[in-house]
Amino acid sequence: MVGVTDSDPDSEGTSLDANPGGESLETTVQALEARLDALSTQVSGLREELHDEREQRAELRDELEARDERINELEAEVARLDARTDILEVVENADKMSGKQRAVTLVQHLHRASKARERRDDPPAATIDRDEAEEALHYPNIDRTTIYRDMERAARLIDSDALQYTNGELRLDLDAGSLPRKYTADQEGENL
Repeated sequence: MVGVTDSDPDSEGTSLDANPGGESLETTVQALEARLDALSTQVSGLREELHDEREQRAELRDELEARDERINELEAEVARLDARTDILEVVENADKMSGKQRAVTLVQHLHRASKARERRDDPPAATIDRDEAEEALHYPNIDRTTIYRDMERAARLIDSDALQYTNGELRLDLDAGSLPRKYTADQEGENL
């Protein structure tokens, strides 16, 4: 504030000493500056905390994604082991299987092969001949004509455009149709 030192209009002058509120104004400004500095420091601290929290959240998100990926890997491994267990059971019982069981095993083998091709973005189809069918059945002690009959039985069992038996080959084409769930292997590789 500007104060007049004497009543003469020709004389000019300003003095904080002449203003009794000047000292308190300076004190108020200093107090406000100190408060502003304290608030600025507090805001900076909060910004750092926010940054740290965001970094921690990003780390947790990355950790969660890694865990989800690991869970997917473990689920795939469980499916693979389940399918392997099914195959081991087939191997153990290959000679004791009925014709219908062998036919269903061939359908499941073709279904797994078709699904594997589909996962690789190939057409979801698979074909087996007698030798491959015998391999899929783990070389049972049966006549080769029985294998042909099992392949024919599989095609009759499904009765769909998806599964066809022609010229000694059994072909499954999932683009042409679907299979009844009871003759397929579910996602975990277990027989339904």
